[in-house]
This record gives sequence, structure tokens and C-alpha cells, in this order.
Amino acid sequence: MLKIAVCVHLYYVEMFQEITFYLDNFCDISYDLYFTIPQENKVFLPVLKGRYPHAKVIVTDNVGFDIYPFLCFLKEINLDYYDVVFKLHSKKDIPIEFSRNGVDLSGSKWRDYMFQALMGSQQRVKYVMRIMERHPHIGMVCAREVLLRGSAMIAQDIDLIKVEAAMQECKLLIREWEYVAGSIFAVRSKLLKPLKNRNYLKADFPPYFPRDWNGLPYCLERVFGCLVSAQGMVIGGLPPV
Repeated sequence: MLKIAVCVHLYYVEMFQEITFYLDNFCDISYDLYFTIPQENKVFLPVLKGRYPHAKVIVTDNVGFDIYPFLCFLKEINLDYYDVVFKLHSKKDIPIEFSRNGVDLSGSKWRDYMFQALMGSQQRVKYVMRIMERHPHIGMVCAREVLLRGSAMIAQDIDLIKVEAAMQECKLLIREWEYVAGSIFAVRSKLLKPLKNRNYLKADFPPYFPRDWNGLPYCLERVFGCLVSAQGMVIGGLPPV
């Protein structure tokens, strides 16, 4: 049986109930639940612990969007203990017209695609687990609508030299340009070791404003995807439930 860790970054606490709906689909699967929350959301802890009394809560500084808190989570856990890590976060609606891969992702669609693909039903959660058990070449799974590869990724507004530099700091070379736009996925825990070993610090992350689309959070979002092929595995894109 696979050992599962689920990490949820809860910045938008108003989305907590929606996230619990998806977490409830793990009801037949044993897993360890972790929440990362920024300091200013500590007042929400009684509600969170009331719903998930056994969850581990990691309070972080509010930098690096959902990326820095996830790195804080990696520092807290033993990656050798787990087989699969689910990376989730409270992603708000996109208030403008927005698309990737020719798919409309505006409003709640982006979030819906990402959560539905991984956790849209109890059957889907079990299906993801079967993929990880039976297909050792698959290192990560996500919603197919947000999986960008090749020219679709390279066309994004980001300095790919900085992505390559971040990969090199993790002692990895890029084999395939691919990433999960939105950074919600399930990944084999061993693939995250290079990021943990890099030991990023709070000081490595720039302030939110002015927003730098070439800043470290956006580079690492790409690194999450590129590190899969760099370690000899592939990303699987799943349709919604």
C-alpha cells in the first residue's frame, strides 16, 4: 500500500469548505494530512483543527505564494517515508478571460479542472493510486488541461534561462520542457528530493509587489514539472471526472 502525504496551502480560508469536499474523497485511503498557512491566518486554526484534528499545521511567512510554503513542508517531512505527495492549494477564481492549451480556464474552471482530475470522486482518488502503483514510469499526474509541454510552455512569459539555472541548482538538467500550470498535482515523493536538498530560504523569495513574472516562485513552478523528466519519468495528464 502506498504511503500518501497531502499538503494543502490555505491562504484563502474562504475556500476551506470546497477543499474539504475534495479531501473527503480520500475516505477509503490512508494518508497524512498537512496544512501550510500564513501567519495572518492563524486565527483560522480552531476551525481547521476542528475539522481535521490530526492534521499537521505548518505556519509560514507569507512569501512565495504557494511555492515557499510547500518548500517549508518538504523541510518538515521525511520523503523516504512517503511514496506520493499531493500538492494542493486554495486557488481563487480568475476574474478575467484566461486560457491555456486552447482551454478556457477563467472563473473557477482552472481550479475545478485541477481538483477534479485528482480528487473529483472517491473512484478518481483510487484511480490515481492505481496509476502510481502499476505504472512506475509515471512520476506525476495532474489535470490534462493545465499540462503545458514544449512550445506551449516555452511561449509563456518567463525567462527560461532562470528556470535552467534553478534546475542546475538542484543538480538536474532539463530533458523536457513541461510543467503544471497552477501547481496542483500528485508526484512521487522521491522526485522532490533535489528541491529539498537545495534548501531554499525565505530570503530567496522576492516581495509580491511589484510582481516579477520571472521571479523564483514562477521559475520553481516550472521546475516542479521539469524535474520529472530530468529523473527519467513522465507526467500523466488526466481528464476531469
